[in-house]
Amino acid sequence: MKKFFYCLILLITICAVFACTGMAPKEQVIGSDNCYLVDFNSGRVLYAKGENDKKPIASMVKIMTLLITFENVDSGKLSLDQKVTISHEAAAQVGSEMFLDEGVEYPLSDLIKGIVTMSANDASVAVAELIGGDEVAFTGMMNQRAAALGMNDTLFSNATGYPTKEEQYSTAKDVACMMRELAKHKEYYNFSTIWLEDYTHPSGRVTQMANTNKLIRHYKGCDAGKTGYTDSAKFCLAGTAVRDGMRVVGSVLGAQDSKARFRAMSTLFNYGFNNFKNVVLVKGGSPLSVDVKVNGGKKDKLAVMAKSDLSVLQAKGEGNAKLEYNIPESVKAPINCGDKIGEVYAVIDGQKVAVCDVLAAEEIKKASIWDYVKKIM
Repeated sequence: MKKFFYCLILLITICAVFACTGMAPKEQVIGSDNCYLVDFNSGRVLYAKGENDKKPIASMVKIMTLLITFENVDSGKLSLDQKVTISHEAAAQVGSEMFLDEGVEYPLSDLIKGIVTMSANDASVAVAELIGGDEVAFTGMMNQRAAALGMNDTLFSNATGYPTKEEQYSTAKDVACMMRELAKHKEYYNFSTIWLEDYTHPSGRVTQMANTNKLIRHYKGCDAGKTGYTDSAKFCLAGTAVRDGMRVVGSVLGAQDSKARFRAMSTLFNYGFNNFKNVVLVKGGSPLSVDVKVNGGKKDKLAVMAKSDLSVLQAKGEGNAKLEYNIPESVKAPINCGDKIGEVYAVIDGQKVAVCDVLAAEEIKKASIWDYVKKIM
């Protein structure tokens, strides 16, 4: 009887451990009162704790500095190989720096590398001056971009996150929002995955760059992130990781030490990958089994396809996703290949959770009189 009792207690304990692991990260393991985890593709919130508390975020401010920089590069306003002359103000920055030489020209790509890997304040100000004319004007651009992204609990006072007399704060939710936006820029990953590099300045002087985000080396799937630390902000981290086609974005604020922030982020990542999965319902470019009649065309039926992959994030225990179409029964010729015909939705438990455009997979020209004659014959 006693053995049975001990076995029963052991079984209950094991079940409780698995239940805790599956439902949510243990708060004592997270090591932060302010953290947030979202699915990259859909923006679905996977875990949140104190996500709206306004806190200083130290160098994670540079996520917005980088976001605006890459947006200017992608739009063609800037190029990665263009030269940037380092001002006295930029070269005089203190704290984390790559020791830029005043009056010397550096490629923009090198400045970005310094910001991403070693959180260089001097490079951040140099980029801010390039884009905004001066750091004050650029900071205004940062706040405008934050407002456009819906980051309603964020205020920037400079491009670096270095403590100033002016108020400056954000939240775990807003940090994850701008990190998710930055992670959409593919060029960013060419810099975020650098671990160590001996950087040679134009003068020949060498500065060793070491990535402050240790998870890119010690967590499988982590390929980008930004750390931050000041006495008031404590140890912060924003990052992203991908496994099995599923990318998550997380943020941790106010951890007590450096190891705690990396441990906290690893716990968040593990929770996302262990409890959710990315399911591809429709492949982009693949034909859809939908009948669309064509009026007045050389063909009577139109083949359609999905514009892109339609995928959903499913949690364990959720109902399977289903497809619903918003496509007309018939369309009128002429039709060009690639014309939008309608939409296809992914639906879970009656809720539309994802959408993709449905396109014409072929060209159908308008029918001629001879085409009608052939049909009659």
